[in-house]
Parts: sequence; C-alpha cells; structure tokens
Amino acid sequence: MRLLSLLSASLLLAACAIHPGKVDHVRFAPDARSVLATTEAGTMRGVEGAGVRAFLGVPFARPPVGELRWRAPRPVQAWNGVRDATRIGSDCTQAIGRKAILGGGGGFVVGSEDCLYLNIYTPAAKAAEARPVMVYIPGGAFTVGSGANYDPSRLAADQGRVVVTLNYRLGALGWLAHPQFQAEGEGFGGNFGLMDQQAALQWVHRNIAAFGGDPSDVTLFAESAGAWSACYLMASPASKGLYQRVILQSGGCLEPSSLVSAEQAAESGPMFAERLGCTGDEQIDCLKALPAWRLSRAPSLRAGINGPGSWGPVHTDATVPENPAVAIHEGRFTRVPVLVGTNLDEGRLFANEVKDMDRYQKETIWMYGDFGQRVLDRYPVGPDGPAYAIAANFTDQRFACPSQALRRQLSRHVPVWGYEFADRGAPFVLPDRLVGLDLGAYHASELAYVFGTSWVFTDVKRFTPEQKALSQRMQGLWAAFGRDDFEADWPRIDGAGPVRVFAPEGDRLDQTFFDRHHCDFWDGGPFGAVH
Repeated sequence: MRLLSLLSASLLLAACAIHPGKVDHVRFAPDARSVLATTEAGTMRGVEGAGVRAFLGVPFARPPVGELRWRAPRPVQAWNGVRDATRIGSDCTQAIGRKAILGGGGGFVVGSEDCLYLNIYTPAAKAAEARPVMVYIPGGAFTVGSGANYDPSRLAADQGRVVVTLNYRLGALGWLAHPQFQAEGEGFGGNFGLMDQQAALQWVHRNIAAFGGDPSDVTLFAESAGAWSACYLMASPASKGLYQRVILQSGGCLEPSSLVSAEQAAESGPMFAERLGCTGDEQIDCLKALPAWRLSRAPSLRAGINGPGSWGPVHTDATVPENPAVAIHEGRFTRVPVLVGTNLDEGRLFANEVKDMDRYQKETIWMYGDFGQRVLDRYPVGPDGPAYAIAANFTDQRFACPSQALRRQLSRHVPVWGYEFADRGAPFVLPDRLVGLDLGAYHASELAYVFGTSWVFTDVKRFTPEQKALSQRMQGLWAAFGRDDFEADWPRIDGAGPVRVFAPEGDRLDQTFFDRHHCDFWDGGPFGAVH
C-alpha cells in the first residue's frame, strides 16, 4: 500500500537512535564487567552484567565500501590486540520517509555503508554444554531496520540460548541489479543484502562456539522482510548446514508480485543509473563514485517485496538458482522443520489514512487493477469503516494466504507448524485516538512477545498479566521449536491446518484459517500465492 504514515513515524523514531539492542541495562549494570572471546579474526571484549553477556558491533564481513560496494561480502580482516565489542555498530545506510520506506525515494538518510555487524547475547552463567543458537533477521521492507532495533537479552537469559541479531545492506545498496555487474563477477546483482545474511550465518557457523553456542543447533527466525529473506535462503544451496530449523513470522515468499528474477530486476538498472547522472558504458564506476546518501534516496525502478517500485531479493542467480516457489514445490530447499505464522490484523498498521469510501475504492483499484472490483465486492465496508475493509484484504492477500500456501507446500517435504498471533489488545506506542483506528493484532505486534522486551512499536511495561504469560509461552515455544517434545501440544500442519492461535486468554488450535482469510478467493485470482 502507498500509505505508510504511521509506520514511517515509528521507524523514524527507530532511526533516531532508539536501539534497545545496545542493552544499557547490561552495559551499565552495577555488576558489569568485561569478558573476552576469541574469533577467527581476533579477540573481542564484551560486557557481562545483570545476568546477561553481550558482544556488540561484531564484524562478520569487511565494510562494503569503495570498490567493495555492490560486491559479495568479503571475510573480516584480522586485527591485533583486543577489539572493543561493547557498543553496537552503525545501522546500514537507509532513507527514512513516507515514500522511501516502500522504495519510492526521498526521505532523510541515516546509517553508514560500514555496517556489516552482528550482536550476540548469552546468559552470563556458564553452561556444561554448548547452548542452542537463535539467529534473527530483522524486517523493514528491505529499506530500513537493523539488528539493534531489538533486545533479545531476556530471550537469551530466560531460555538459555545464544541469540544473534544482524544487519544487512538496504535499498539500492543492497538490492540494485544491473547488467554491468556481470563484468565484476556478480552476475546481474540484486542480492547483495541476501549475501550479507548468508555471510553472517556462515560467520556464526565458524565462530559461535567461542561464545558458548552450538553451531550444529541453530534456529533461524525472522520477521516481515527478514522472513521473505529466510524463505529465499532456504532455496539457496549454500545455506545447507547453516541452520537446523526456521521460523518465518509474517513473510512468506510465495506472493507473486514479490518474485522477481535477477535478469528482470537488472532491466531497470541502466535507467536507475541515468536518473542519477550516470550514462554510457561505465555506469557502475559512476554509481560507485556517488555518495551513499544519494543512492539511498533514489527510487527503485524494479519490482520487489511490494511489487513495482520496491526492493527485495531476486532469484535465478548464483545465490538463489531458481524461483523459490518452484524450489519449494519440487523439494529443492534446505529440508529442515519450519514454523510459518502471521498476525490476525497485519494490514491495520498500514491503513490509517483510508478514511472514506472514495479513498478505499481508489486504493483497492490501484493495488489490484482489473481484479480490484472483485476485491471490493468480496470485502464490503462494514460499520467500522473503510480502513478496516482495506486492512482485511491486504492482510489476506499479502500475508495470510501466501503463508497458508507456503505451509501447504513445505509440508509435502518437511515437518511444518503454523500459528496466528491474535492478541487484539497488543500495546502500541501511540494511543488509538492518534492512530485513527484500533490496530488489533497489527503487523509486527508479536515481536515484543517473542523477545519479551520493548522496541519501537511496543512498551512491554503495558502488558497485562495475561499478556506477560502469553509472551512467556511464545518465548518458550520459539526456543523449543523443532525439538523432541515440541509436538506434545502443538500438532504439525496436515493439509490446511491446524494453526495455533495465540491469545492472552489462552491458545487454541484452529482449522478455519483458510476460510476466515478468504484464501479460496485469493488462490483462484491473479494475486494468489504461487504454487
């Protein structure tokens, strides 16, 4: 959708140094002390306090600057002495603004190209054996976000896990495709951010034992654009052995408008360069000479996560050899257990400016074209108003039904579980009177429950006792996912269901997900998930 003022405002706050992942409660705890860990590149000094050990701003690849802009990530250069790891690294360069978040250009720019860092959180107490590892890929429409926007210290300490968050290149710096990249051995490009994620997983595989983690016991979990990425990573042969289970939160890669080949994405590369004043046969050299902020503010001319004019990963290149939808259907992916889930009211976060019927009709036709009238007929405006109607169709088409199709396809080859987060009382940082509608179980509302800590959307101090209990249940289940006793009260997907519905009053198993979200309608139309 074009209207992301509410999301933009929240992410604006995030960009202005609201980084819970810097864990000040650990760094400045009364019992804080220095701790050391030695990786393949050298020794680092982290901090331990308040029952948590943290190593922040850990480099997993060389800074992708200068000649390394739009190149695959290179190994970290070794250092002498002890490197400080008590402060987060820079966010990747990103443009913050109403249009910019969707790839439409403009905005103001924060962050740095020198941004390929990850953060590691573990319990302070030593364990008799290596701990299971959880690696989190953050979302943000492939244009904004960072690992430090989340604080996994409680998840690590309470569940006895080593938790890793990471950064990856964003916007044009992460996802530009261009025919001239072939001359540099990078194919058509378009997957530099995905390569960063894979490089971080490879670093974890080689180094996490130094932090008490077990490299053979890794859960990859990810949300929104991060989940889209993880889905692509599953279709990448180079991912084999880097994780043993995957959790996809609000992002299934079968939504057709987001599936783009590298060659298709590269077709718009020359025009992208020309609009920035780079013409002739040396467009890449010209683009590499431009400051990062200009590239970050330039609008996307290719298709991505939100269809035309957005950014995101590509397929049919060296990293992802074929369309993920085909790879998953045919069983050519990393065969590990998968948990796929969505939120009941994903679309409400994006719908607050649809205030009248005229806007609802125009937005729906803009999104769905000739299919739009059928959508209007299927989703009539009720007494709550047009914002809720457009939020419902956006939830179903973009999130719920592609995720249901993904569960169905994956379950033909691997164990699969499903969930729906349905706490319609989930706290939000802004009051309803400013938002303009009841957000319900909005997009990303489950994250505070999974981590058990506040972030830019949610203050966990506002949790009710029942919501605290729900958060504890979800943390425990995320940490236990895929283990021997996991199926005791959560059966695998069998065909269309069941999914586990998370709610403060108690969880339940539900067989009606497909019908409630009109998946028959979407699967049968041009915007149905690719099977």
